[in-house]
Amino acid sequence: MKKIIASLLCILFLSSSMTMAIPVRLKDISKIIEARDNELLGFGLVVGLRNTGDTKGTGFTHVALRNILGKLGVSAGEMNSRNVAAVMVTATLPPFSKKGQRISVTVSSLGDSRSLIGGTLLLTQLQGPDLRTYAVAQGNVVVSGIQEQSSASSFSQNQTTVGLIPEGAIVEDEVPVTFIDQHNITVVMNESNFITVSRATEAIQDAGFLGAKAIDANTVKIPLSDLDSSDLVKTLAEIENITLEPDTSAKIVINARTGTVVIGEMVRLFPVALTHGSLSIRIDEEAAGGGGFGAVQQSQAIQIDENDSKIVFLNPTATLSSLVNALNEIGASPKDLIAIIQALKESGALIADLEIL
Repeated sequence: MKKIIASLLCILFLSSSMTMAIPVRLKDISKIIEARDNELLGFGLVVGLRNTGDTKGTGFTHVALRNILGKLGVSAGEMNSRNVAAVMVTATLPPFSKKGQRISVTVSSLGDSRSLIGGTLLLTQLQGPDLRTYAVAQGNVVVSGIQEQSSASSFSQNQTTVGLIPEGAIVEDEVPVTFIDQHNITVVMNESNFITVSRATEAIQDAGFLGAKAIDANTVKIPLSDLDSSDLVKTLAEIENITLEPDTSAKIVINARTGTVVIGEMVRLFPVALTHGSLSIRIDEEAAGGGGFGAVQQSQAIQIDENDSKIVFLNPTATLSSLVNALNEIGASPKDLIAIIQALKESGALIADLEIL
């Protein structure tokens, strides 16, 4: 099984390393800074829960509910219902969003509610950092988790206190995007990289925007004088459609919880010798029995298996295939890869940045 998994990893990595660099659009690795997203936030109430809402100890939930009922002309006294939960509602307002368009919102429990399954969000105003209302949200909350409880047992899966309302908010106000009062169009890369921003500047200049200039590791400025002001939308579309080959970094990403390992194409190795031990210890509680441990009982209860391990010489090549081939040769599983890669990094034989999730 280990060899099958490692072989699949080898095929995947080798196919990526043998592929030539593919040009990408400037739009896919950057954004025009004037056309940016805006974050929205609001406080609301989710009702209709099946006795899984906030308890009486969460006072602000019942205060908010009484305020809403008061505005509707309903006088409410002491509230003991657990069918209501206080939530924070968040959303991202895309650039150029117009009034009447819909956006999705995320609903997160604020109090001690156990689950938002089956709940409905009441009308909630979503405000920006300037405290202006840009959207209003309302609708049924979709929760992917499961939580069931009885007097004797309980079962839960995934998160039940966070939900989504697809297209649950209506835009009520626009965030203006204008280029009139500025002298430049600013293109910002998604990741800082001097090589990529240099290539982007050259590609923009080759497209006819000769005044384009790199400011730092992720910023390119294009003077408005280089643009066709009569049809700015078309000109910006031409800029976003410019293609280039972005630089790739030498990085290895490891998810220790799932055993996922992703190795970048630019990872390099220095010559190094590696041995992969295969010692397994199994303790059988049933063989040990419930009495005292004698010499015979211990030999039956504990079994130690040790297979022959071998030393593999990693010879660096121009691609990452040397690392993948070597790990495949010693039959490393994804979890073994994590320990091996960390050891190679500590020894100084691996030239790459490690990112552990």
